[in-house]
Amino acid sequence: MFLESVKTGFRKGVDTVWFLSKIIVPVYIVVTIIRYTPVMHVIGNFFRPLMKLFNLPGEAAIPFITGFFLDEYGVIAAIKAISLNSYQITTIAIMALFFHTIFIESAVMKKLGLSITFFSVFRFSLAIIFGIIIGQFGGVLW
Repeated sequence: MFLESVKTGFRKGVDTVWFLSKIIVPVYIVVTIIRYTPVMHVIGNFFRPLMKLFNLPGEAAIPFITGFFLDEYGVIAAIKAISLNSYQITTIAIMALFFHTIFIESAVMKKLGLSITFFSVFRFSLAIIFGIIIGQFGGVLW
């Protein structure tokens, strides 16, 4: 019984590592490559005015956009690939937790009979509101 539980736990652990690696490693590699090319400069300049609302550099849009399409683990990989301080990471993490994997979760909302538009706008609004609050006032705490 105990040995079987250990085998099952080990198997599930390996499956989880493999699942997370398929997300984290490619995102980290892509963002790291982008970081050392002119593309990062272009992205940073394009998103700088918007990200300034959250007291973040323009490059911080990459983890947020990654979270929009992927999950929190993609955000972590993208954050790791660019240089941010602790309060910037906290701001992005809070925003991403409100508005991550929106396409996948929209399918779940639809299946539950909920309004996809309402909940998507609601979650995006919460991400913006809390991003501004943490970004503008959170830096005082760190």
